[in-house]
Amino acid sequence: MSAIFGRYSFDDRPVHPATLRSMQEAMAYWGPDGDGLWSEGPVGLGCLRRVNTPESVGEILPWVCPDSGDVITASARLDNRDELLKALSIPHPDRANLPDSHVIFAAYHRWGRQCVDRLVGDWVFAIWNARERCLFIARDHHGNTGLYYHVDSRRFTFASSLKGLLALPEVSRRPNQRKMVEILVSWPLMGPQSCYEGIFHLPPAHAMTVAAAGMKVERYWYLEHTPDLRLRNDEEYLEAFLEVYAEAVRCRLRCSAPVGVTLSGGLDSGSVAALAAAELAQQGRRLPAYSSVPVVDTEPLVAARLFGDETPYIEATARLAGNIDVNYITAEAVSPLEGVERSLSIHDQPLHAAGNMFWISALLAEAQRNGLGALLTGQMGNGTVSWSGGVQPSALDSLAKLQWGAFGRKLKAWQEMTGRSLWSAVRSQVVRPLLRHVTKSGPPAEPPRDAWRKYSAINLGLARELDITGQMERQGHDPTFTPKRDANEARMFLLKPGRSTVGHFYHEVGAAYGLEVRDPTADRRVMSFCWSIPQSQYARDGRDRMLIRRAMEGYLPDEVRWNRHKGAQAADIGQRVLDHRDEIGKALARVERSDLARHYLDLQRMRGVFESVQQGIDPGNNSQCGPILLRGLAVGLFLLRFD
Repeated sequence: MSAIFGRYSFDDRPVHPATLRSMQEAMAYWGPDGDGLWSEGPVGLGCLRRVNTPESVGEILPWVCPDSGDVITASARLDNRDELLKALSIPHPDRANLPDSHVIFAAYHRWGRQCVDRLVGDWVFAIWNARERCLFIARDHHGNTGLYYHVDSRRFTFASSLKGLLALPEVSRRPNQRKMVEILVSWPLMGPQSCYEGIFHLPPAHAMTVAAAGMKVERYWYLEHTPDLRLRNDEEYLEAFLEVYAEAVRCRLRCSAPVGVTLSGGLDSGSVAALAAAELAQQGRRLPAYSSVPVVDTEPLVAARLFGDETPYIEATARLAGNIDVNYITAEAVSPLEGVERSLSIHDQPLHAAGNMFWISALLAEAQRNGLGALLTGQMGNGTVSWSGGVQPSALDSLAKLQWGAFGRKLKAWQEMTGRSLWSAVRSQVVRPLLRHVTKSGPPAEPPRDAWRKYSAINLGLARELDITGQMERQGHDPTFTPKRDANEARMFLLKPGRSTVGHFYHEVGAAYGLEVRDPTADRRVMSFCWSIPQSQYARDGRDRMLIRRAMEGYLPDEVRWNRHKGAQAADIGQRVLDHRDEIGKALARVERSDLARHYLDLQRMRGVFESVQQGIDPGNNSQCGPILLRGLAVGLFLLRFD
């Protein structure tokens, strides 16, 4: 997508053109299809354009309304465009080539700041209201966009990328200690703060107004306030779900270049791919898919309910669709360290999933080489289309309560999903849980002290100084990530509506590889529908994810629909660290020489993981390579910028 940026002076001083040019130059790669600047008095706006839909060809941004003098800059793709055009009574001759930014502008002038409630898609925009002398900025409900901002007593500055803000001498370049801690212990402490003091990101479902009187940020959408939807029977729920979900996929195929999909062996990306392939087949088109695969056998390295090589399931999905061309990405040319360094160069701050960056970089680079304009994902599916239904009573629970009908149904359901015998069902669903219950009988065990240590490279002294464990206990955070009994609470943890940073990540990384990442499972309509229906549509008789399993009959093969195992990302990370031990060792040595890095990181533990892998890869050190070694390296290499 495109990038936007701008500045507003609280003291009414004119925005200097050199300020906007500095931001523009720092973010230049965002705008292969043109750029634009506009300023007048205390406000200046800019845009770096990337054509992403047929209607955006020839679009000029910032755009000044000749009637009102109001100005808009935007990065936007509207997925309910036809609905908006009709509601706004825009004449048919004007509709075909009208850019989405102009539709947003018309919506703002019709409905004011409440226009955000009507816009569906991935969008972020800024509008200068000349009459009211204020700047209105808003971001979509949960899509793949982002915006950073910095404010002081004199001025407010915003940009799609940190690069636009860091190009300005008045913007802080001091590391944000609490944000470093948040990343290292996988706990969102700081809300919208970035890794730099004084730089914030605008969360999804939020809007802000900036004027001489100051700045105000407000949340405008709450998923949890979605009213319940009650239909007559299962078939009506399935029909309504497929209508909403298929439309979310279909509208994201609107692109000025070919569209592809990321494809794993699971239900989320698999269902996106199946629906997209069905739509494209009607047009006689094929769907390119991109799948990350390991370079070694990962079976000895992953837990029993996980699998590292998803190829058999991917192949089954592609065969059934008939028009999916799979590109397997081994990422052998991209080392784990290169993935971390590439991520730091794109985002200008370390990220949680450092161990995945090598394959994400390789996958997006291949899609770029193939000339794609957009890539569909199913990133948010676990909380929407393939929601499990939460923690459900087991067959053993039903037996203990003498609920014979429910007990029989759960055993039968397990048999149907696994294709195994009745005795296997009894052993799995009754005998083993009973043995676990017996061995764990007695007083409930206390949660392990400092449970976050299992997956964190934080300096223990710093963690003690900040009382991380105490803060987690007081704020109700579970560092073991044990599944929550309350279904809605568990879903909120997955989706993080109004505070998720996933879309921000994909907005930035997509721009770096010249394409747009689009997620139908994060469509506002899909999220609202999936939240509104009863939990019984997701879980019943011991079977989970039942909505998507039932809906994908005929779209996904049974071995994918009924599979109960999950894919493990970067399951071969230990081997990749071993293969590139020389460069990783040198980077670790550089970090070890930094006083600032020693303040934040347990460098001895990081080195211990690194040396352990060289002695022999096992499930323990393999699982530690991502969260401890590589995430620690990402933070350490970032901190070297401040030494």
